[in-house]
Amino acid sequence: MDSQFLTEIMEINEKLAEAQGETAVKEIESIVRAKQKELTDDVSRAFERDNFEKAKELLTKMRYFSNVEEKIKLKKIPL
Repeated sequence: MDSQFLTEIMEINEKLAEAQGETAVKEIESIVRAKQKELTDDVSRAFERDNFEKAKELLTKMRYFSNVEEKIKLKKIPL
């Protein structure tokens, strides 16, 4: 993974950990969903071009965002 991507994931995780209230969590959720959509489109293009290495890299990035989505779901569950 490139360091820029990992930094982005760390920053999103930090924002989520610090998020207070439903609005802040929804904002982060919106960002993550947009990133997932972008990555999904990129994966489709990579497969269309038979660029399997790029697809593999993108799918790995999607897994990171999927983990963040799980954290968002847990944050939205009232205690």
